[in-house]
Amino acid sequence: MMSEMNINWTTNISYETSLSYLDTDDTLYQAPVMSRTGHTVVAIFLGFILVFGFLNNFIVLVLFCKFKTLRTPVNMMLLNISISDMLVCVSGTTLSFTSSIQGQWIGGEYGCQWYGFVNSCFGKYNICSSSNP
Repeated sequence: MMSEMNINWTTNISYETSLSYLDTDDTLYQAPVMSRTGHTVVAIFLGFILVFGFLNNFIVLVLFCKFKTLRTPVNMMLLNISISDMLVCVSGTTLSFTSSIQGQWIGGEYGCQWYGFVNSCFGKYNICSSSNP
């Protein structure tokens, strides 16, 4: 009677999938979702975003440094957003652009994780700098 009370009737459903990123089994290979043409189209759009995003934010930075009359509190907030966007273009969009050209993540899964980390980090920086007056 006492031994029946010590039985643990709970289970952890997420245990099997919680460490799935540690699996190195090659049988889990998934076919590419996008065709080569799709990767090329995405790379072209990311290239435009990279070039124009960097240039526009760089122009904002140069104008802010050149004209001292632009140094108002509201413009400081816009400068923070511009710096954050420039950092996303340099670190995040560049990685995504080169990965789209290659058709897979540069650096494999770690490159994908780095891309997510960088974009969320600078995105949070952007939100925090925008919400604090």
